[in-house]
Amino acid sequence: MKLWQYLFAVTTIVLLAANAWATSISGRSSTMVEWFDDPEGSGALPAYQYLMLNARDIRDSGVNFRFYGRLGHDLKDTVDADSRLYYAYAEKRGINNLFDVKLGRHLVFNTAGSAIMDGLSLDYKPDAPFSVNLFGGGDVRYYESYDEKDLVAGGKLSGWLMEDSLKLGLSYIQKWEDSATTHQLMGLDAFYDHGVIFEAYGEYQFNYLSDTMSYLLLGLNYHKNQDWQLRTEYLYSKPVFSATSIYSVFAVAEYQEIMSQLNYRLGPGMFAFGRFTYEMYEDVANANVVEAGIEKIRTDKISGSISGVYRDHREGQDLYGLRGRIAYLWSHRLRLGGGASIDVLERHLVVFDGEETAIEGKYEETAHRIWADATIFFSRSASLETRISRIESNRWNEYYYGNIRFNYHF
Repeated sequence: MKLWQYLFAVTTIVLLAANAWATSISGRSSTMVEWFDDPEGSGALPAYQYLMLNARDIRDSGVNFRFYGRLGHDLKDTVDADSRLYYAYAEKRGINNLFDVKLGRHLVFNTAGSAIMDGLSLDYKPDAPFSVNLFGGGDVRYYESYDEKDLVAGGKLSGWLMEDSLKLGLSYIQKWEDSATTHQLMGLDAFYDHGVIFEAYGEYQFNYLSDTMSYLLLGLNYHKNQDWQLRTEYLYSKPVFSATSIYSVFAVAEYQEIMSQLNYRLGPGMFAFGRFTYEMYEDVANANVVEAGIEKIRTDKISGSISGVYRDHREGQDLYGLRGRIAYLWSHRLRLGGGASIDVLERHLVVFDGEETAIEGKYEETAHRIWADATIFFSRSASLETRISRIESNRWNEYYYGNIRFNYHF
């Protein structure tokens, strides 16, 4: 059955059954049309119909159903506007005060890995300082063929110590493609909460098939002062490829970074941040990245933000960037906004001319985007959003992107 047929069938059945059984229903319907033309002048007009649905306590059984998907079609047949089923599952919590169950398409994730799965998840939560999660089913991948032999399974054991101040987790995930094992990953995570002073956390992932560490995150978040918080992290990452992929036989480069970020409260609804990141590479020079910005959330009429980034790389990959946006609530029916961004990227290129010589040099490439948007609120349930952007760079000529979206909440 095609995806759009499946979407329609599931939604129709659920709505009819829910109405018949006097189930509480809520959700959102969004109809969106996009328009853009690429620098070559080819235009596209994709249209999407999104539906998010929550049906609670079906027939007083305690079973809930959650659904989110979209239908898509390019009215000009220029690009692939795919239809997608993001999730569609039934769940029941507190079975015998011990079990939570999910059945259908849903996201599963732990420190070992994640997947969109068509299958079953089971959480065991006894009256004890630990819990167990198990899951298994078909592995869903939107951009590849879906086969009944593409499977995923795993689980997690969690425990709480030191009067629930320390949480530990041990996790596992395994994936199969056409019955062949492609991934075997193990994870370990820890989180320590020292009240109002700080939080410390860590995540570790081990790739069993390649016998190597693939991910490590260590962090500390200091938040004793209500006006400012300081977060520092260390990150290690190595790509994980499918065991059946040709890329799995090649050596992969490690990436590491040290990051520190300060958040400061300037006043009611006004915040500033500063972030420094030291990027460490194996095959190229390391880089320093500095970011800073100010954000104002809407407390009356105006909201907005401005931020900048500077990346210093001695081998010719510098980056300068600036981005700003503003929104104004004109009335309870209308909100207007706009923004702009500009990036200047320095490139270091080596161009071979087919002989023994090469042309080597650096040059700067500038790209910018300007946009305007508006939201009309017809009621608490219905609104219309629209946005148009102008994009241009040294490499591409200017082109435009626009969209209009009607939202209805029920």
